[in-house]
Amino acid sequence: MSATRYGFIDMKGELVIPSPHGSPFNFNEGMARMPMGGSWAFIDVKGETKLTVKRAFSGFNDGMALTDEGFIDPSGKVVLPVAFKANYTKYVIAGASYANVGRFDSGLAPVMRSGAKASDGYINHQGEVVLDGFGGGLARTFFKGKALVSLKKPPKGETSRLIDPKGTCLATYSFESMGTTFMDGLVVVVQGEKLGFVNEAGEWVLEPVFPAWDRGLSECWFNEGLARVQVKGRYGFIDKKGAHVIEPRFEAVNGGFSEGLAAVKEGGLFGYIHPDGSWALTPRFASAQPFTHERAVVLPAA
Repeated sequence: MSATRYGFIDMKGELVIPSPHGSPFNFNEGMARMPMGGSWAFIDVKGETKLTVKRAFSGFNDGMALTDEGFIDPSGKVVLPVAFKANYTKYVIAGASYANVGRFDSGLAPVMRSGAKASDGYINHQGEVVLDGFGGGLARTFFKGKALVSLKKPPKGETSRLIDPKGTCLATYSFESMGTTFMDGLVVVVQGEKLGFVNEAGEWVLEPVFPAWDRGLSECWFNEGLARVQVKGRYGFIDKKGAHVIEPRFEAVNGGFSEGLAAVKEGGLFGYIHPDGSWALTPRFASAQPFTHERAVVLPAA
């Protein structure tokens, strides 16, 4: 399929922003990044180009997006310079070298020092390391002012903890297999061959009775009150009481519910459903992403 057929649809399913140079990325904070020939553009929900850069490595989050010059603000001004070395595999920020830098949220971004095996600290908007001592790949991006992290040498019985942007410990957990982010106040936990969900206090809200189909825990979360589950190779959705509000009948789900719709696959094609399981847009896309800002990236079927 030709990459020129990617684009954004509105919630009626109409193509409103074509992407002639390849697959664009979802909207965040009012703008989306899109390949534009030999460069990248940041567009608004009307498809108008607001900024053009040589390379765009991330969209806007916390008012900043990472480009080939560094982190820029929505006006295009570089607010935190980044020098890229070794064919863009090494980041130099405020004189320090990193193997990776995550997106900003709550004023902080996780960083992985050169030679480290995982993100082990956080920098602020000035590039200063303000929180340190994390490891195990668990200096994670903040979400709504909180982050699940792990210490390099945790106290006995602790596997992870919830912190605020000041590093204050809000709660500790002893689960061996746990998700990365609290969504809708819950996070997935796997025990044995089953998964369930706990709240921020570490209390079971849904006991581990659901098949643990996602061993990486990257696709199990609640959003807008629903979470996807897999039963015998088919996907459906449960509510926070554990009831199957949408029976497992789909071949795949991309993301979860967002802006009242979810992208699901049936008969080899993607469409969008309402929270009651009825079709909002019948299957007609080779690929489809969740809606943000009333726009969704799709690739129409041939």
